[in-house]
Order: sequence, then C-alpha cells, then structure tokens
Amino acid sequence: MSFNITRRHALGALLASGTAACTPKGPEILNSARTPVTGTFAHGIASGDPEQTRVILWTRITPEDPRVASVEVNWEVSKQDDFSDIVAKGTFPTSAVRNWTVKVDASGLRPGTWYFYRFKIGDAASPVGRTRTLPEDNTKSVRFAVVSCANWQQGYFNVYDHIAREQAQTKQPFDALLHLGDYIYEYSADKVASTEMAAKGRLHEPRHEIVSLEDYRIRHAQYRSDPALQALTAQMPMIAIWDDHESSNDSWKDGAENHTTETEGDWQARKEAAMRAYYEWMPVRDPKPGRGREFLFRKFEWGDLATLCAVETRLLARGAPIIIEEYYDLLKQDGGLEIFNQDILSDPSRDMLGSLQTNWIAEQFKQSKNDGKLWRVLANQVVMGRLQTPDLTPHVDEDAISAIEAEWAGIRDFVNLSAFGLPVYPDSWDGYPAARQQLYTALDKAGINDMLVLTGDAHEFWVNDLTDDNGAKMGAEVGTSSVSSETLAAFLGDGAPDYALLVTQTNPDVRYYNPLTSGYVDLTLSRQKAKVRLVGVNTVTETTYSAFEAANFSIVQRGGSLKVTDPNGLNLKQRALFHGIGD
Repeated sequence: MSFNITRRHALGALLASGTAACTPKGPEILNSARTPVTGTFAHGIASGDPEQTRVILWTRITPEDPRVASVEVNWEVSKQDDFSDIVAKGTFPTSAVRNWTVKVDASGLRPGTWYFYRFKIGDAASPVGRTRTLPEDNTKSVRFAVVSCANWQQGYFNVYDHIAREQAQTKQPFDALLHLGDYIYEYSADKVASTEMAAKGRLHEPRHEIVSLEDYRIRHAQYRSDPALQALTAQMPMIAIWDDHESSNDSWKDGAENHTTETEGDWQARKEAAMRAYYEWMPVRDPKPGRGREFLFRKFEWGDLATLCAVETRLLARGAPIIIEEYYDLLKQDGGLEIFNQDILSDPSRDMLGSLQTNWIAEQFKQSKNDGKLWRVLANQVVMGRLQTPDLTPHVDEDAISAIEAEWAGIRDFVNLSAFGLPVYPDSWDGYPAARQQLYTALDKAGINDMLVLTGDAHEFWVNDLTDDNGAKMGAEVGTSSVSSETLAAFLGDGAPDYALLVTQTNPDVRYYNPLTSGYVDLTLSRQKAKVRLVGVNTVTETTYSAFEAANFSIVQRGGSLKVTDPNGLNLKQRALFHGIGD
C-alpha cells in the first residue's frame, strides 16, 4: 500500500470517531472455511497466462520422501471432467532445486475452449482444474474478476471465496482472474497484523520478515495453503503481475522502503530471491531467453474484442520514490511548492516503466486499434489518475492536532501542507508525473486515447477519468479494493465516508471513490460497453461473511476516448460529485 502507515494513522486520529464505518450486508450468508487440499498436492493447482493454443498449468508436490532427488509428475488436459478425451499430456520433472513446483506450458489446444486438467504421481492425483484458452476471433464479450492485495494476517480470503462461488454458479463464467499484485506480503508476524487476526493465530510464516529465497518460498507456500485461494485458481486461468509486497514495501529497481542494507543485506540479492520464488510459485510464463526476471510484461488478445497489456512498474525501471515528509521545510518556503513540483516531483529522470516498456505498450495498442479491436486494457499496479490531497485545515481543530502531537511531532506540518495539493499516494503515478506524461505522449502519437486502466494497490475502489497534462482525455481507470488488506475505514472509522467525499470533491478526475470495504471488480467487456460491478464483502475477520454490490457503472467509447456513465448504488452526495452525470 502506497499511503504510508504514519499518514494513515494521522488521518484516522484526526477524522475518526472510533468505530468502523458500516457497510451494507448482502442477502446471503456465506462461509470461506473450505476444506484445504492435503497430501501430495497440498498446495492445490492453478493455470495462467492463456494464449490461443496454450496455457500454463501449475502445481506443487510434497514428496513422500523429501530425500528423493527428483520426481516425474504426469499432467493431462481433457475436454471432459472424467478425462475420457485427453487432448494433451506429458511429464514434468521437479526437485528441491525448484522447490518441488511444477509449471507446464501445455500446447496444441484449441482457441476459445474450456479444458479440464490434472496432475498425477502414481496413485496420487491432484484436484481437477478448469482453464480456458483465448479466443481467436468473433468474440462477443469477456468477463474478468479483478483482485489485489491479499494480506494473510489482516483477514480471511473471503473475496477469493466469493469469486469461486460466483464462477461455479453463474451462466456467464469469468474468463480470467486478473491479479494486480500484492499476492503475498513480506512483513513479519509482528508488523501490520490486525488485532482480530493475530488473536486467531493467522500470522505469517516464517514469523520474521522474509528476505532469503527460502523465506519467500515458505511465504508463498503458506498463502497457497489457503482453501479459498485454491478453490479459485482451480476454476479459471490467472493473469498475474507483481506489485511491491512480492518483494518489499514501496520497492523500486534499486531498493525499497522496507529494506535496510545494514540488517537485510544486498537489495539485488533479495530482489532476485523474491522474483525466483514468484516464478516458481505462480502460473506465469518465464521471460524470453536473454531477459531478466524483471521483464514480466506481456500481452493477451481476446479475439476481435480486446487487447490486454499486463505491465511491470516496480523492479525493471522505477526510480526512487519521493518521501514528501522530507520536503516539509522546502514546501513551507515562498516559492517552495513550485520548486518541489518542477525540479523534484516532475524530474523526467524519475522513470516508472522505462522507454522499452512504454514504447511496447504504445505499439501493442496501436496494432490493436489497427486490427479493429474495441478495447485496450492496461493491467497496472498503482493508481494512475490524478489525486491531490484534500485540504484538511478546515476540517480538524487544535484539540485533534494536540491529541496526537506527542506521538508524531510532524502532525501539524502534515495538516498545514495538506493545503498544497500534493499527491495522495507519492508511490503511485502521481509521484512520477513525468513518466505518466511520457506514456500518454507515446499513446497519443500512436492514436490511442481510449485506454482502460485496471489498478490495485490502494485497498479502495476507484473510478477515474484519465487526463494528460493539457487536460486531454486519455481513457478511464477502475481500481479494485483489497482481498483482505486493511482499507482506510480501519483507520478513519466513521470519518471514512466524509473523507471519501472530500477526496472526490477535491479531484475533478475522480468519479467515484470508496475506501470502506474489501472486495473485487467484476468487469465485463462487450461490443457495446464495459460493465463495471464493484463487489464488496462485509467482513474479512470472520470466515462467515456476506457479499454485496457497492456500485456499478458503464464505460462507453465516446469522442475518441472513454466515458464513465450510468452510475448505480451511489448516495445523493456521491451522485452530486459524479462529474458529467447525464451528459
């Protein structure tokens, strides 16, 4: 999460009344306490990175004899769930060298087809999974479940459970799960664990912060032991990108906020360990030969309907993030804000994607448009829309500031500087405005002004317009809330709805903002429009939960770009702030 913990606690102390914000309950009571897989395939199965004729199949075995050198694992793909019609099969050797993981690139499949798959070792068989290849042409619609930010020790994975239930019951299944990062968290058991979950013993293993290859492997194994995650990944292919916590909080190419060389060693060694474990444990295709593991970005095509580019914004090219608190003295000086914005924040050397990836995105989307595809989607980690911090000075009093000044001497400066319109999330694209404009310029030169950006990281629902430095429309953004990581409501309590309205009012590009609940985005692209459903869960601290639709919207192609319209589920104040409604 980009918004550092100190600032979140400060907002909570200033604006909260002490009780959590309420969220509506759905009509159906559900339970995510599924039975986990045990035995040889105790970490379940998954598929991912589908193409028209191939898909990655993944599992991990627990050998009966850990001293054995290697094991041959059989895999099968069939059109029937009883495997009476096997269309592809083979064997895959695994060993301790790759942490006993199995990753098969199953080929020779038919486009746009659902398949069943399984793994076998002797008499031991994995659960049966279901996956789908990408269609080749004549695609009427595609449906995605979009998720991000699953912190084991901040809550149960009820969101995963609900998507799995929806997939099993719906007449129009999800075509893919889009995981936008923070699939695991690197924190120790005593850091950023919710009180409720700590009392229930849902704490990270290993208990210390993960740094070594073995640490990252153990943490991935823990997350893969969750039965809700296992149930979900067995039902549809996953397209995953990492964010920061797969390595370390607020990571960039040469370091991270949560990494100290003196006590945790060389950053490059830690980064390599994190990436190696990720490629072992995730159903993602390895980079092309000759490229490093940082080159995670890749493209997916849904027939004549949509192109999706999944990008990497952390470890390949990102420059060091800006810590706004370090510039308090400068910002308070006459002309300090202009110096900060022009010389520091907008420094063109502070990159996000790198020129190779920026040009690649523009080329892929240009080809998509030339081919007549209707949708160009960017699977992205951090918020791209323009978000300025709202001015808090009219909304807090001296008593509130004094109450927490003893614990944080900088609180008065924090409140005063909120009036300067600084980025809400300096670790997001707002912290790299020159890099964002470089992307927009490359897209505009390619004739692309209708990009639909999907975003994670913030633990909040967002629906934003995207505009360049000159105010020209570049598309729209939909941000998903978290699977289980704490939302802003955990810090602001009853102050969260008012803060959400204040953020929306301050930022003209924000159409809808909801930091109240964990959840996911249910996105359907059709030839007429994109339908966006923001689905929340009422709790992540109990396995018994209910799900509800927080809001829904349509996105249509209009005037060479995208327009958000048809808002549903908004209260009167939210509707009043929904810019452009009715036009």
